[in-house]
Amino acid sequence: MTVRHEEYMFSCDLKKRRVFEEQQVSRALLNFRWTKHIPMGCDQTGKGHQEDISAIDIDDGDQMLLFGSHSGSVSVAKYKYLDRKKWKKPMTLKLAKQSLKTIKWCPIDLRLFMVTTASNWMRVCDSTMEKVVHGKQFEGDVYFDWNEYNMTNSKVAVADGGRSMKIIDFRVGMDLPQSIYWNDEPIDVVQWYPSKHHYLYAGRRDGTIGLFDIRSTRGAIAEKSLHKSQIYGLKISADGHRLISADRSGYIHVADTWDFSTKFDFSCEFDPLMQRRPNLEFIYEKDFYVATNFEKLTIIRFSDNDKSRRNPDFREVEAKVLWDKPFIFRKSSYEIITGFNYNHLNILSLDRSTKDQDEV
Repeated sequence: MTVRHEEYMFSCDLKKRRVFEEQQVSRALLNFRWTKHIPMGCDQTGKGHQEDISAIDIDDGDQMLLFGSHSGSVSVAKYKYLDRKKWKKPMTLKLAKQSLKTIKWCPIDLRLFMVTTASNWMRVCDSTMEKVVHGKQFEGDVYFDWNEYNMTNSKVAVADGGRSMKIIDFRVGMDLPQSIYWNDEPIDVVQWYPSKHHYLYAGRRDGTIGLFDIRSTRGAIAEKSLHKSQIYGLKISADGHRLISADRSGYIHVADTWDFSTKFDFSCEFDPLMQRRPNLEFIYEKDFYVATNFEKLTIIRFSDNDKSRRNPDFREVEAKVLWDKPFIFRKSSYEIITGFNYNHLNILSLDRSTKDQDEV
């Protein structure tokens, strides 16, 4: 057997193992179970994070957890130290004790992160200097997407329920954004298209989705009414083929990114009294899994077979996760990390057994 043939056979074995692993993960993704319930600080020593967790994020390397609280405090923790009680002192940021609603690492500079507050402020902060770099107060509930596809000049798109979406270039400053209007209707959500740093999707208050080229002033390139209620979340798959949107009636719609034709849809119960904007996240794109927290944390699997198109498989995780808690998906370990009461994190891991298990 030649060396080249041995290398070929080894490569084939790797591909087979990878396909097998993907199949196993796909089968298990509807069966998350609670594995850890971790405090992020110690009351006796005063070390670590001592506040409730209202916002959470993790870097692209799946190592650095970033979380904030309703009091305005922010902490950073390494994932590998979560069980070892090696807490860091929370950052000291002058946020005037404003409740943090969302928090997000900068995709091109891990020193920076962005927060939004209950009083409609959006601030860019430096984690090493522990200071606010930029800040601006907007009209309403701030929804933003930091463009990670333009590495030389990453701009931030912002929707705040006003009559325009704002494109912020930090070389110019937050007070001089580019404003894009769309038929004088309120705009609530925005999302950059992957790899095309000038294409931007937006969702209007009336349930219409539109595609824009920010280099043009002629308005929407394409638009379609997909919802009958206010849209709270907008995401695009990494391959750029699917656009997922969710509204406050509990309806989730999956469409083609270019012609907006319907691929899948799903309806779930939604608490009309919910004040917090729910999360909407991709958790696996091989078979197209989505997670959201309506009344409960809900995992939904969209598949191309006819049965799934009509009735997508889904599972609601009832224990411990409350509808008003933030969560993220850690891709490298297939775990969902959520906030819980006070300063605790809950971690859900895949249950790879053949039978479903109840949450502990």
